[in-house]
Amino acid sequence: MPSTIRSRPSAWVWLAAGAWLSACAVPPKHTLELANRDIVYAEEEGAAHYAPDLLGAAKDSLDASYRKIRSEQGEWFEPMRDYTPAFSAALAASHQAQAALTAALEARKARREKLEAEFQALSANLKDAFQSTRGLPSRRGENRRLTKAEITLHVAEDQLRKDYLDPAEQKLLEAAQTINSVREKTGSYIAKYLQGNGDRWSKWARETVEVSARQNSYAVIVDKSNHTCYLYYDGRLKKRYEADLGANWMAQKSMSGDKVTPEGKYRIIGKRQRPDGHKALDLNYPNAEDLRRIAEDKRRGRIRKGANPGYAIQIHSGGGRGQDWTAGCVALANPDMDELFRTVGVNTPVTIVGAWDNKAVAESRF
Repeated sequence: MPSTIRSRPSAWVWLAAGAWLSACAVPPKHTLELANRDIVYAEEEGAAHYAPDLLGAAKDSLDASYRKIRSEQGEWFEPMRDYTPAFSAALAASHQAQAALTAALEARKARREKLEAEFQALSANLKDAFQSTRGLPSRRGENRRLTKAEITLHVAEDQLRKDYLDPAEQKLLEAAQTINSVREKTGSYIAKYLQGNGDRWSKWARETVEVSARQNSYAVIVDKSNHTCYLYYDGRLKKRYEADLGANWMAQKSMSGDKVTPEGKYRIIGKRQRPDGHKALDLNYPNAEDLRRIAEDKRRGRIRKGANPGYAIQIHSGGGRGQDWTAGCVALANPDMDELFRTVGVNTPVTIVGAWDNKAVAESRF
């Protein structure tokens, strides 16, 4: 019988088998290095905080790769070692770490944008808070607190610029707490100031406009809450001027030195013009109603009995500063005061109200 002869494998088959055995028999050192590096990069970008599941999966895959390597190294016959599962796990760890890095970068970007928006909103709130303290008796203390909040916001801005998000967020929270506290206090004080006075103030303003219409004459209304001086003629609004007031305007004037702009129905009793250009319109404060009210406050012990009610309340030039600084007068910017001084005369009604919220009257402002 003819003998059976087995054909020998070709050379390329042996080469391929050798390459496969070689690849499977060598631990995936390079892939492990890449996976470790990718995990470190992801951790540096905050993946533990922003993408903990992906980062955890990457670390689990890396651990699995090392376990599989140890398991294969226990195989006594080296050609039989197969590191393919270890390679696959290491490759998965690298991919998962890269995904964690991408997710962390996107989350950090979104958080940074959110904090930057909060910074802008707080900056606007801070500006409004400073404005809300105008005329507040405790404004110095509140302004000191707001100044501290302003400094805190500057620190937060610097930290955001450096991408220090955690400390920036903490500083924004501190600033927000201070600003909100001041706004709450000023809001409470303003509400108390306005309570019970709105109808009276609106009645004064309405009567003043009606007098202007009835007599075809000029009249002036000062709205303290809006820091605005309105000039009427024949019952119609002609001009609006921004007004600076007494440093403690959010009250009713009771005595000399309280830096409060009075509230009431007055009239111009004199016009003054100095050589340096300074102009002033004298008002008849205190009028009879002021003297009666102040006498009652003294009787009730609200102010000391020897207190002087104060005098020389005027509408004068030197204003336009955007802050309340006078001892109780109404100050207009020089060009505005020049115009008002030329327009009105002695006996022109001047009504000063704390706030003006009567719709029927307010419509004539605009």
